[in-house]
Amino acid sequence: MIYYEHGGDLYVNLTNRCPVACGFCVKQDWDYDFKGQDLGLEQGEPTLDQLTAGLKERMFDPAKHRQLVFCGFGEPTTRLAEMTALATFARRNWPGLKLRLNTVGLGDLIQGRDIVPELKSYLDMVSISLNTTDPARWIEMHRPAPKYREAGFQAVKDFIERCVKAGLRVRVTGVQGLGADLASLEEYALRVGAEFLARPQLA
Repeated sequence: MIYYEHGGDLYVNLTNRCPVACGFCVKQDWDYDFKGQDLGLEQGEPTLDQLTAGLKERMFDPAKHRQLVFCGFGEPTTRLAEMTALATFARRNWPGLKLRLNTVGLGDLIQGRDIVPELKSYLDMVSISLNTTDPARWIEMHRPAPKYREAGFQAVKDFIERCVKAGLRVRVTGVQGLGADLASLEEYALRVGAEFLARPQLA
């Protein structure tokens, strides 16, 4: 399933690839099922033609959906070019559409460059799953691929702060019940100019 609905929003499932293997992520336990919606992409990642066709056919209904969210069972910034092209298409067809990215915040390292200016050109909001202000705990919780272990935590914080400076609405999230100091995480988010959301574990 490329597009799915949740909480009044329409979500885009661009990829199942991810630079982290978070211990709290349910995609393996749920076998890529999300509330009866199959988010496994066994037949391959959707092409841009499939993405645009799906958005036109199914899809965005301003009377029904609050926003379009780039978030599936994978990290959307691994397919930055497709995300940018789809966002441009969506903006052209639905000028008032709100666009949000849900991310682990490693897009700069994935792409090897600063992606914030590009995101700023079409996103309204970025939601970053940071979960802790402790770099060792971040590695333990997120279980990043080896290439992201050393620089990953600081890269996520840098990404958050540059998104704020770029004028994007930024939300830092932390999953409840994992033993992390969410009060410290909230203090960090508010200090750098972001919002904060403590979110429950999916069950």
